[in-house]
Amino acid sequence: MFKTFATAALAACTVTVAQADLIISEIVDATLPGGLPKYVEITNTGSSPVDLSNFSLANFSNGSSTSGFGSTALSGTLAAGDSYVASYEGGDSAGTGQFFDTYGFDPDDFSFGSFFNGDDVLILFDDTGYPGGGAAVDLADIVDVFGVLGTDGTGEPWEYTDGYAFRNPNVLSGSSTFSLSEWTFSGPNGLETGDDVTELALILAETTPGTHNFIPEPASLALLAGGLVVAGLRRRSA
Repeated sequence: MFKTFATAALAACTVTVAQADLIISEIVDATLPGGLPKYVEITNTGSSPVDLSNFSLANFSNGSSTSGFGSTALSGTLAAGDSYVASYEGGDSAGTGQFFDTYGFDPDDFSFGSFFNGDDVLILFDDTGYPGGGAAVDLADIVDVFGVLGTDGTGEPWEYTDGYAFRNPNVLSGSSTFSLSEWTFSGPNGLETGDDVTELALILAETTPGTHNFIPEPASLALLAGGLVVAGLRRRSA
């Protein structure tokens, strides 16, 4: 289910890759049984829909500069302003799993394994040259990156173990260079209380999978005025 910042009838728009404005917008490594929910959110900040089959997501663990699992292809079409949620629970199906139990709806993608932790680097790739993703990820094709490649995040300012990180609303474009100033972090154990009941309440208060608050550029605002319905901003501030 794609949940939106804004919705519109965009049937006349062409799905595009060349100017796709995709960003990694939220990362959560939560604390309910199994260390879940665990997910990565990707948002289309542009004014045209994007064919996600041209993109893939990979994690780089323990300071490695290579992805042991390769990249995993995304799927579907992501409308302007919408967000896509890739769950790292592994093996779940519709209506089951900790993500569903927590938020009451399914993530967009169940195909990701349960193999990232709060010290991992995550990279979004443009797979136009090799659709489907795979082990042969090319660092020249980075669309966006979270974390410093080749660095174990433990003890780093961007560590999100048992916590979260979300992109600040003024960030509209991805980058191959990670910048701390573009993110807000809970810090390690930001979702840890030692009690599942209070942790659930904290997770629901601090994380919003599928809904990313961003500030569109003026051209996008004009498009919104021409027919989009603004859904509402996230309650929390950067």
